[in-house]
Amino acid sequence: MKALRVILIIVAVLVAAVLIIPLFSPATAEVSAETTIQQDPSRIFSSVASFKGRNLWDPWLTEDSTSVATIESKSGYVGSTYAWEGEAIGTGRMEVVSVSENEYIESKLWFGEVEEPAKVEWNFEPVEDGTRVVWSFSQETTYPIGRLGMMFGKVFLSRSFELGLANLKELMESMPAETGPGGSVSVSNLPEMNVLLADGAGTMEEIAEQLTELYTLLFQTAQEQGLEVFGVPFVNYLDYDEETGFSNYRAGIEVSGMGSDAGRVEAEAYPEMEAVQIIHTGPYETAAAAYEALDAYIQDQGLDVAGNAIEFYQVSAATEQDPEKWITLIAFPLK
Repeated sequence: MKALRVILIIVAVLVAAVLIIPLFSPATAEVSAETTIQQDPSRIFSSVASFKGRNLWDPWLTEDSTSVATIESKSGYVGSTYAWEGEAIGTGRMEVVSVSENEYIESKLWFGEVEEPAKVEWNFEPVEDGTRVVWSFSQETTYPIGRLGMMFGKVFLSRSFELGLANLKELMESMPAETGPGGSVSVSNLPEMNVLLADGAGTMEEIAEQLTELYTLLFQTAQEQGLEVFGVPFVNYLDYDEETGFSNYRAGIEVSGMGSDAGRVEAEAYPEMEAVQIIHTGPYETAAAAYEALDAYIQDQGLDVAGNAIEFYQVSAATEQDPEKWITLIAFPLK
């Protein structure tokens, strides 16, 4: 009987703990972490809001070798989705629901099969050393199990948020600094990509008119083939006639898997490649100085270029009306 009384006392204490401790825990669980990144807010914002490169810094994906991420970026960012699956991290999905350009991102977050999403927020504030980045999480919890579980879960979430921001900081600061024409140049790797391509040709003015048609064709083809589009659109220039300003080029988009040729559209796999690159901020008409800086760097360093320029339109007229805020990554692959 004495042993039974001890067991009953232990059970009573455990039940009391489960019922009483959560009374002192708030109904809304909140986690937040922040850091300062030496980059302009627009550069960090576009990467986070589009989910482009999320797999390179995400604290959960980087710790689960079995994880697979699926990204779909939308023009204007709202509606962009990011889903994941892994043996250790399980499944989940995030969707951007609201943005304030270069300042704020709000997303809904579903873990597994839960019906009520959590809220994830990002705030970007220009400071003297770059950008103050705040990453926040909040979720309504149920009494008592939900509150009790989140009391312990917040510890792990806080650690993950701090690790994720540290990874993001390292990634962003390793990239070429955002500059205007004639800015800084660096050599780094462009990741491998599965792409859909469509050929075009013309002067710069003609190319600008052609790209709308070509990107529409590429996006339609990706949809027809069941491929998700992520990343940013790009143009791979094949040549350039300085006297006429005429170029042959390939417009491209990155997709989630290897596609197939369809009419004017070709599917290719771009390997990882080392490239000399620069970030140009501003209208495309002012990019000449950026190209001059690249040419000078290539000559000074004795680099051996393997191909013609690739322009990645990280922030363009599709998401930003002010041309002064357009951001273009210009890269030349190296041998």
